[in-house]
Amino acid sequence: MPLVRVWARVDPRLRLAALRSARSRRMPIRDMSPDAGFFGPASVTWPVMAEPALIAAGGAALMLQMAHPLVAQGAIDHSMFAADPWGRLERTMGWVTEVAFGSTTEAERACERVNRIHVSIDGDLPSENATRTVPAHARYTALDADLLLWVHASLLDTMLRAYELMVRPLAREQRDRFVREWNEVGRRLEIPPEQLWSTAADLRAYVDRTIAAGEALPGAGSRDVARTVLYPPIDRAGRRAVFNAAKFVTVGLLPGAVRAAYGIRWSRKHATAHRMACAALRGAARVIPDSQRRSPVYDFAMRRAAGAGSR
Repeated sequence: MPLVRVWARVDPRLRLAALRSARSRRMPIRDMSPDAGFFGPASVTWPVMAEPALIAAGGAALMLQMAHPLVAQGAIDHSMFAADPWGRLERTMGWVTEVAFGSTTEAERACERVNRIHVSIDGDLPSENATRTVPAHARYTALDADLLLWVHASLLDTMLRAYELMVRPLAREQRDRFVREWNEVGRRLEIPPEQLWSTAADLRAYVDRTIAAGEALPGAGSRDVARTVLYPPIDRAGRRAVFNAAKFVTVGLLPGAVRAAYGIRWSRKHATAHRMACAALRGAARVIPDSQRRSPVYDFAMRRAAGAGSR
């Protein structure tokens, strides 16, 4: 369906919100109360999430989330994904920034906002988007703990893999701390605490197990969403070249089985080129000072945590 027709079908209130978001380039966090937020300067989360290279990981995390047919169907039925894919990604990454670097008030507000949206999201899977393990007319709701868990896991697992591939390795204890730090966010998003993980190995085992069971392998709906993400309308050759390079890094971060189910061709040459690209990014991370690489949000959060806003 042409994007103009999809846009016309979107609720006018959502269209207005998207336009406001697109026009807004303000800092996603603004509260300067002397408060470390959910994580703080001593966390693993802050230096990991401050890396600009993880922008490419945002697209990979989104595609991994949408690999689950019911998650994808929820996006198709209840969001502006088809009409505004980049806006959706921008808003998702804005939410991650608010939760990771915001004050406690900002992070709590961001989680509450998502929970309010989830209340009204439900539906069923049409037959054309069914898979061998997720049957036609399967019901979904954004309050489903299993779907919430998959979305949460997709974000954390992708960010960890991307950081280690493109920036620097983490010690096992650091990986485990990163996962445990995000358990507080998981609980605030209504995921039962007993379903969350205590180690990165547990998280990775859950992701691998869910994919191997076929629960999170793309169906037709997932592939429709992926095409929207991977082939957006870009009218300038220079921008297309930059986007294609970022897209290559993004799809290389996906688990092989998910990438194949999306119908993305990936040969040994692709894998070799991806390793070389990631090695180049790691090399750049070693020589470019942190102060020139990291997100300005990180510096803002550091000043706030140090109490600069109260002086």
